[in-house]
Amino acid sequence: MTDYDRQIKLMADEIYREKVLRARAQSVEEKLALGADLYVYATSITLAAIRDQHAGWTEEQVRAELRRRIALSRRLERSDANGAR
Repeated sequence: MTDYDRQIKLMADEIYREKVLRARAQSVEEKLALGADLYVYATSITLAAIRDQHAGWTEEQVRAELRRRIALSRRLERSDANGAR
C-alpha cells in the first residue's frame, strides 16, 4: 500500500467516523425524516428509470411497475431475513 493509499484510507475512515457520530447525535424524529426523504428520492429515481426503460408506458403503468418492484424487494428482504434463498 502506497503512502497515498494510506492517506486516502485514513481520510475515508475519518469521514465514516464523523458520519456515524452525526447519526448517533440525531433525534429519532430527524432520523425518520431523513429516512422519508431518502425513500422519496429513491422512488423518484426509480420512476425516472422506469419511464426511460418504457417510454411508451402511461403513468399508471409506470407506477404499477414501481409497486411491483417494491413488492418484489420486500419479498426478497423477508426471504433473506428468514434464511431462505
